[in-house]
Amino acid sequence: MLSSFSKNIQTTLITSFFSSLVYACTIPYLIIYLAGIFSKETIGLLVMINVVTSFMAGIIGGYLADNFQRKKILLIFQNLYGVSLLLVAVNFAGILPQNFWIIFGYLICGVTYNLYYSAFDAVLLDSTVPIERKKVYQLQYWTFNLSMALGASIGGFLFKHYLVYLFLGAALLQFIVSAFLQKNLNYKNTVSFTKGKTIIHDLFTNYYIAAKDKRWVMLILGIALYSAAEFSLQNYTGIRLSKEFKPISLLSVSIDGVRMLSILQVINTIMVVCFTFLVSRLTEKKKERTVVLIGLLIYVTGYGLMASANSIYLLIPLTVLATFGELASAPILSARQVSLIPEDKQASYLSFASLSFQGSQLLAALGITLGGYLAAGLISGYIIILGIAGVYFVISSLYDSKERIAKYN
Repeated sequence: MLSSFSKNIQTTLITSFFSSLVYACTIPYLIIYLAGIFSKETIGLLVMINVVTSFMAGIIGGYLADNFQRKKILLIFQNLYGVSLLLVAVNFAGILPQNFWIIFGYLICGVTYNLYYSAFDAVLLDSTVPIERKKVYQLQYWTFNLSMALGASIGGFLFKHYLVYLFLGAALLQFIVSAFLQKNLNYKNTVSFTKGKTIIHDLFTNYYIAAKDKRWVMLILGIALYSAAEFSLQNYTGIRLSKEFKPISLLSVSIDGVRMLSILQVINTIMVVCFTFLVSRLTEKKKERTVVLIGLLIYVTGYGLMASANSIYLLIPLTVLATFGELASAPILSARQVSLIPEDKQASYLSFASLSFQGSQLLAALGITLGGYLAAGLISGYIIILGIAGVYFVISSLYDSKERIAKYN
């Protein structure tokens, strides 16, 4: 299926796969490692600081992607992302043993990733035509989940005893990914830079245009609210399982909380790999609004209940439930979201859209802090309530207007 697309699309999808794998095998487990050093309140604050700095980097990254050559932006910041992973590995190796360096590396990871990802998204969007866009984003969703499963498996089983090699390998892979992209991507974008204006003026003008689009703002807010449910798996739920889950033996292998988290992520991805296109075929003749609504509600409920579950007999069925909801709704939402973006402001709209990513991370990080004071059941309620509010905003922005109801229902 990949071979049916242009070389640029193939290159960006392959790069996306390996970049996501690098993230999945390192950052979630780095948070768990830090949680073993600091209190829940402190680690929650640290994650929130990371979200804020990453958000600012995302804004700047969107401006850079609109006003400079995106391929150069990818070269610079993808390599800096690799350097930040290398810095963490050096800390684990005992060369720079102070906790400051691992925290610094963690924060730089977030900043550099967000400085380049708007450019990456814009390159992929630029390389597609409307008729193939749904298939491209469906394939990206499929490969993303496959990479997350592989990354979760690698990170989960190397976490305790091979941290140095894990981060060294991830840094090396990131450098290879950057070199591959530079060699194979044949891309040069037009820029909207206007002489005589200050950078600050251009920066805020671009985002003001996106912020004036009320439907876009409502959509991004909704995505942030419901996505916090899945991010809570890597943050609050992952930390809680690492401390509270009682180890069990599965096929003569000891499964502790960290490995349980890895198993849940692998189950999620295996289902995505095996059932994405099947679920798409089963739902393609259904009303799109209904499919998205039911899918998102199932997704939110599943991840919300996982935040307070400690039994493997609950965690696995809830993962299956949440994943089916995700499979029904996510590919449709990805394709529908990009259809709302003006062609001349792609990077700025996409960077503004990164608010959903940063916002959901912030809400998930707040769950870590609240978890220091509230019972797990209340955190489940917090996640589900946020998710339901998010579903309302998404449905309202995409479908609840006369012309959109007529088109999609």
